[in-house]
Amino acid sequence: MKVTQFKTTALSLPVEPPRVSHADFAKVNPVVLELMTADGLSAHGIAHAYNDRHVSVLKGCLDALAEVMIGQDVFRGAEAWQKLWNASFRIGRQGFGISALSAVDMALWNLRAKALNLPLSRLLGGYRDEAPVYASHSLWRDWPIDRLQHDAASLAGKGFRAMKMRMGDKPLEVELERLKAVREAVGPAVKLMVDIRGDWTVTDSIRMGRRMEEYDLYWLEDPVPIHDLDGLAEIARALDVAVVVGEDVSTTYGFHRLLEKKAADSVMIDVAVVGGITEWLRVATLAYARNLQVVSHLHEEVSCHLVAAVPNGHMVEYLPFWHQLYTEPPAVTNGVLRIPDRPGLGFELDQQAMARYRM
Repeated sequence: MKVTQFKTTALSLPVEPPRVSHADFAKVNPVVLELMTADGLSAHGIAHAYNDRHVSVLKGCLDALAEVMIGQDVFRGAEAWQKLWNASFRIGRQGFGISALSAVDMALWNLRAKALNLPLSRLLGGYRDEAPVYASHSLWRDWPIDRLQHDAASLAGKGFRAMKMRMGDKPLEVELERLKAVREAVGPAVKLMVDIRGDWTVTDSIRMGRRMEEYDLYWLEDPVPIHDLDGLAEIARALDVAVVVGEDVSTTYGFHRLLEKKAADSVMIDVAVVGGITEWLRVATLAYARNLQVVSHLHEEVSCHLVAAVPNGHMVEYLPFWHQLYTEPPAVTNGVLRIPDRPGLGFELDQQAMARYRM
């Protein structure tokens, strides 16, 4: 079975309400790749940007790499990935270049699973049929304390057993008050995570991490910039709270350096940043060899399959940026996302929605 055609569609979706994490954003811009075979089978993968200005660059990278897959045997996965890697040399092996490679690899795995009439998670390993999630679509930096408490309690009331809030732009004492308020709102049974997006120093991270233990913090994410692997390792050694990093790391080469430095207690992998499903699985194996769990970043419609497929898969980030693109989007029940018992991803594109948001 060979790839005969492809189509890329650039979209612009509003983020309601606009949010502040590491920066302001009011839009998300998926670029959807669809691969087709001669017998009429098709499957998709997604890359994304965060504003309309960058979409043409991302789409250009995706078109260039998808073209390389014309005539490719769908079931020669290692060969396909290596061709994409070789073709990305001048396009870029980080940033939009690796995002484009990742989207093509996603679509190929989706296509294989569909051709075999298997859910993707089962094709990849089938360790379990569901995956725990952590709510990541609320509790933003710019939320006032009363809204933080309201939204945290609302998430807990909807059955979420874990949730993440963002910090990094306020005085440290203020950040502690915000964490205390959220803990009071949800009680002791809910896991709380904090994402700093690299805005603290090593000293502040250690000081704050120790003080956050009072509120039973489950993990501290990206306390300092990802390039500071020595600093991350120092923080991980100093704290009892788990340090989680990796969402901005590309390829097994990047994760190998991170793990060699012992810069994380748990590894976060973004399927659209690491190099697709192929590299996600390779990194999960690296982590498994060190007895580390892996968690996902974004793309829950793909990531749920990955976390469910491997024995060290821990949690899926739930941040539904583009659920409106699916006829039946991922749904969470009692803090768990059950894997669809349908071929491939099990989440099919809504072509009317694709037309509505097309740029």
